[in-house]
Amino acid sequence: MRKRFFQKIVTVIMMLSMILGQTTVGFADDDSGSPKIVIGGETLVNIVAGVENKVTLQVKNKGGATADGVYAQTKTSGTDPFRISVQGGGDLGSIGANGYKNMTLNVKITGEITQATYPVTIDFTYTNSNNSSFSGSETIYLKMEGYDKELSYKLDGMTLSPESMTPGNSANLSGKIVNNGAQEMQEVDISLENLATDKISLSGGFSTKHCGQVPAGGSAAFAFSLVASADMAAGNYPVTIKLKYVNQYGKAVEKTQEYYINVGGVSGQKSQLEIRNMKEPGGIYAVNQNFTVSFDLYNSGKVAAKNIVVTAAPVDAAAVVPKSASVKTVSQLAAGATTTLSFTFAGTAAAKTQNYAIQFTTDYTSGGTAVTSFKQFAGVNVSNPDVDGENASKPKLIVSNYVCDPLIVMAGQEFDLNMDILNTHATKGAKNIKMFLTLAEETSSETEKSGNIFTPVKSSNTFYFDAIGPKGTAHKQLRLYVVPEAQPKTYTLTVNFEYEDSAGKEYTATELLGINVKQVTEMQIDDFAMPDSVELYTPVTVSFSYYNTGKVALSNVMLKVEGDVECQNKNTYIGNMDSGASEYFESTFTPNTSGEVPLSIVISYEDATGEIKEERRDFVLNVTEPMMPEDMEGDESATPPMDMKKVMISIALLALFGMGMFIFIKRQKQDPQKHIEESVNDIEEDDDDREDMSL
Repeated sequence: MRKRFFQKIVTVIMMLSMILGQTTVGFADDDSGSPKIVIGGETLVNIVAGVENKVTLQVKNKGGATADGVYAQTKTSGTDPFRISVQGGGDLGSIGANGYKNMTLNVKITGEITQATYPVTIDFTYTNSNNSSFSGSETIYLKMEGYDKELSYKLDGMTLSPESMTPGNSANLSGKIVNNGAQEMQEVDISLENLATDKISLSGGFSTKHCGQVPAGGSAAFAFSLVASADMAAGNYPVTIKLKYVNQYGKAVEKTQEYYINVGGVSGQKSQLEIRNMKEPGGIYAVNQNFTVSFDLYNSGKVAAKNIVVTAAPVDAAAVVPKSASVKTVSQLAAGATTTLSFTFAGTAAAKTQNYAIQFTTDYTSGGTAVTSFKQFAGVNVSNPDVDGENASKPKLIVSNYVCDPLIVMAGQEFDLNMDILNTHATKGAKNIKMFLTLAEETSSETEKSGNIFTPVKSSNTFYFDAIGPKGTAHKQLRLYVVPEAQPKTYTLTVNFEYEDSAGKEYTATELLGINVKQVTEMQIDDFAMPDSVELYTPVTVSFSYYNTGKVALSNVMLKVEGDVECQNKNTYIGNMDSGASEYFESTFTPNTSGEVPLSIVISYEDATGEIKEERRDFVLNVTEPMMPEDMEGDESATPPMDMKKVMISIALLALFGMGMFIFIKRQKQDPQKHIEESVNDIEEDDDDREDMSL
């Protein structure tokens, strides 16, 4: 007890000594008879990069005497990224007691800023009225205004025109740099890299564009002219876009970004040409009598069709010849637009009295890719009694008109064929008419034939008519089935006639019909799943295999990831896939927003006719906010980080210390007399101890 009392006395003495010592120092600092120059007011000043800043400071005399010949000089380190000087040379003259003067500093950024604030020392020298010399130093801080604000940009409006390059041709890549940050971008250069003469290269100009300055919130446009090598294979090719700039504090920044350029066609928006409203010549035409076939060429696709070439060619070039240009071109046909084309022909002296077919072939460019789109047929009846000779008086059967429903039939499905059979003779009829259909497809051997492509449904291949009178017509509707193995193309269906005239003389005739067949396409995708929930900014990987289970090759196959996710390459161009081929796809993406985020994996492709199809897998990601440390409370499997352990131990120690202090103070307040008696007893015990020691 005595010991505790003694410790308390010592503590009180030490505290009194410290107070007295501070009081003594305070009196020593107060020298009312001397000048004292200091910086008054705010010592943290803002500096703006890119301009010369003028900073005004208040220089104050806190002393009791006038300061004469006040001279100020700045002092910085050799590595400071700015230049600073006192305007007017630093001579401030005299400043009276408790007076002040303004001093201006000139500051300009000259190097790279690496920190938010920089200290600057200002040395002062001056004298008093007795010519005694004095000196002092003050420190101010230069705050780099905007240094802590983020510089942000994006490349916006990136466009390749045309949207796909073809080998040997050029395209224009354009866009703009958008400065959506808080700082100005200076000395901005944008350039293209990863170019090669055997791939994609510049077709003119320089690979670097100088854009100068781009202010905060501003933009700068750029464009490059590119050319694809003539022997390039179809596919997606990366071009590196490099952006270099200097921020307003002199720091050089360099960023790169990949941009993929498609060569050989882009799966997506395409043009699709169709022949509509075909007007075939009616009646019968004599030798050298002109007839015209006209139709509308319609673009049912999403983008313009270019370099359109329509070629008209009679199947029997000796019997029917063109009397107008047989090839017609259209430079461009916009999406949804129509143009009317007409061709004139005439029968020759070599023609027989029969129906002749004319084939129209349309070629065009869609999305930078040359496409042979389709073939269409028209028919005309030509009469030539001179060539018929002895058969001039015989009845002649022809197919004067035929229509397929649908116009393009699907392999493995049924369709209707409607035919009008005309007896061209003016006075003689035909009887005991037998009609049958044949089609033998050419294979790898010129002599080897395959089976029929078209098979009648619920009937035989042979049909019978009692009679067709002079100039008479018989109508026949057939239901046909296309074998599943039929390749997509135009097949020539042969209509065979066997018949008699009124005297019983037998005759034969054949007619050729063009039937367009389209093959079934099918893409199969392996099952794959998405996680039930995922944290924000957490990468998710998806992988699966896909197969061309259809009967024909697919072209312009492309895989896309759609949704508000960050993905290195949202579009992956595959190209062509043969029937039975398989591919593997894997992609990693990161959600950008929390909540329910729609996401789709899309495979698009074109069939043999150029029609675009898609296979989609749609999901909804449940994106949650990232788990914070406090969210792990109560999770026995979670181990707190070491820093958290330290914090918890410190809090416990502080709590114990505070509790002990509280108990001590409370006991002192509750029974002060008891503690006085204990202190007296401690003193008496100490005296007894000393007496014992003396004995």
